[in-house]
Amino acid sequence: MHKLQRPEGQMDKKRILIFEDSDIFADMLLEMLTGEGYETERAKNGLEGIKKVYTFLPELIISDIEMPLFRGYQSTRLLKSRHATKNIPVILFTTFGESKDKFWGGQAGADYYIEKSPENFEQLLKQMQQLLSESPPVDYDLVKREGKKITDNSLIEMVNNLLDNKLFQTTIIGMLAELSSKVSSLKETVEGVFALLNNVCHSQICSIMIKDEDDNGLLVYSANNAGYVHEIAEDFKAITIADFNTRFSDYKVISKEIEDFFPAGENDSRIESYIMIPLKISGDEYATVHIGTSIKEYFSPVILENLNVFLASAAPIIANALRIRQMESLQHKTRIAFARYVPIDVMDEIIKKSTTQVTQGETRVVSILFSDIRSFTKISEHTEAQELVQFLNDYFACMGNEIIAEGGNIDKFIGDAIMAIFGAPKTLENSSSSAIKAAMRMVKTLKQVNTSGITLPPGGLSTGIGVNCGECVVGNIGFQNKLDYTVIGDTVNLASRVEGVTKYYKAPIIVSEYTYQNAKDDFIFRKADSVRVVGKEQPVGLYTVYAAWQGEEDEETPQSLVIDRECLDQYNKGLKLYIMREFEMAKQYFSKALSISERLGKGDYLSSLYLSRIAEHIANPPPPDWNGTITMTDK
Repeated sequence: MHKLQRPEGQMDKKRILIFEDSDIFADMLLEMLTGEGYETERAKNGLEGIKKVYTFLPELIISDIEMPLFRGYQSTRLLKSRHATKNIPVILFTTFGESKDKFWGGQAGADYYIEKSPENFEQLLKQMQQLLSESPPVDYDLVKREGKKITDNSLIEMVNNLLDNKLFQTTIIGMLAELSSKVSSLKETVEGVFALLNNVCHSQICSIMIKDEDDNGLLVYSANNAGYVHEIAEDFKAITIADFNTRFSDYKVISKEIEDFFPAGENDSRIESYIMIPLKISGDEYATVHIGTSIKEYFSPVILENLNVFLASAAPIIANALRIRQMESLQHKTRIAFARYVPIDVMDEIIKKSTTQVTQGETRVVSILFSDIRSFTKISEHTEAQELVQFLNDYFACMGNEIIAEGGNIDKFIGDAIMAIFGAPKTLENSSSSAIKAAMRMVKTLKQVNTSGITLPPGGLSTGIGVNCGECVVGNIGFQNKLDYTVIGDTVNLASRVEGVTKYYKAPIIVSEYTYQNAKDDFIFRKADSVRVVGKEQPVGLYTVYAAWQGEEDEETPQSLVIDRECLDQYNKGLKLYIMREFEMAKQYFSKALSISERLGKGDYLSSLYLSRIAEHIANPPPPDWNGTITMTDK
């Protein structure tokens, strides 16, 4: 058994030096070792640890592998290569149980390897006792003399010279390959490359400038690893951008996108060494990497060799991430452009399915909304063509946004009319309610439409909206070279007819009885009539719809979407008596409803309409089979 040769005057207490950057684990380890009677000292990184070897003069070192500045195997290999320190036993104590870490530890000359865990403290103590008792003697006077010659620069140079460059480069390239298989964005790729760069050199501050030629942009990613103060970090960034512009003098930068991975700190040291290295793909330079450090004359031939190998391997990985970013940007722009013509849901369906599948129609229950500008013919007759187009574009933008906000898809613009689908291709919980909500939003938004330069009718800008619900054939209609995603069927035709009668009933929104049945619990409805529209034999019930009761509406709700409770009650009673042919009694209720509305200063056209019909029926009684249904002769 060998005795350690200690410096003269030193007590017999064993000195243990710990290289550990984790405060929590270091405290646990120090507490355990102190309790066992050891004298301890801690270093927070590999560089600090090596320097403390020459001042604390440890008899055993416990080192983490993953640390700043020098990894455990780097500092171990340096100590084992020096004559004065090679006999100091080293235990690599880390959370990483991967084979590559054990390989590096063995190559560096570590005496023992153990996984980091408080559960392994007992095993650690046994191994320490064995190493302390069996290790060759250490000449600590020689250690102290050698320590007087050690500087930061010389330590870093020694570590890089000691590494087996081919093995080091192979390992780093393997790490890059692992990075490329995990990341999903350019930002994550660059961040990962920066992290690996710290294993290659002492990268206190670095940045990468990338040409984004699709947009003539400059992508700037920076990592202020050493926490330089804001002024130094900004000066470094300015220098790197200037060097990039000099390198690519023919590249005209239109836009910049800057990402800083670490905020500025309090480090006000000078940047003494700086280097720029271009990145190439297929022989063409597309980016530059910039690295700075406070160590003078840092970039030695060995470090430059490692940097060039590393960055040559990183270049295609970054370029690939850039291409993915550009493709995603192109897809986004394409979706925005085509969304003006094709609903986004339809685009997604086309992408997912083959052309054959997409052209196959399906039967669905949907709600169809038609809208039309009132008196548009007169408006167009008195308006210049350019101003009319500008007005329509603004009108369609306002109306279209409200339709889309409620889950609708704009099927087409027909002159001044809009046709929208609710419930296809995206299924909605209640397509009828969604369509009515959109209709109400459209009426409310009318006042926002820019009508400057437009000659409006006396009543101002108004619109009629009709909504119908039912089964339709939904799908892409057309042929191979031209497809339209649309709906066909009687439901569509009836929706158009319902919109057409809004001008007859002077109501902004009218819905069919089928729509009413689906949404009757969500809004206030009033039955307007039972009609046979043009092209239909069967009568259909028509309903006006309201957003609020009189006195309960907000400031944004137009009066055309507000109705008085008592007015509606009197109207409904009058309508029931009207259908029962009790015309005189019905007249009383309609008159009361009209009187209530007139007191509110708004009138009630439907009550007036039925009073007019009652006068006609009293003068000319209807036939015995009359049931209140009327037949429309105009679309």
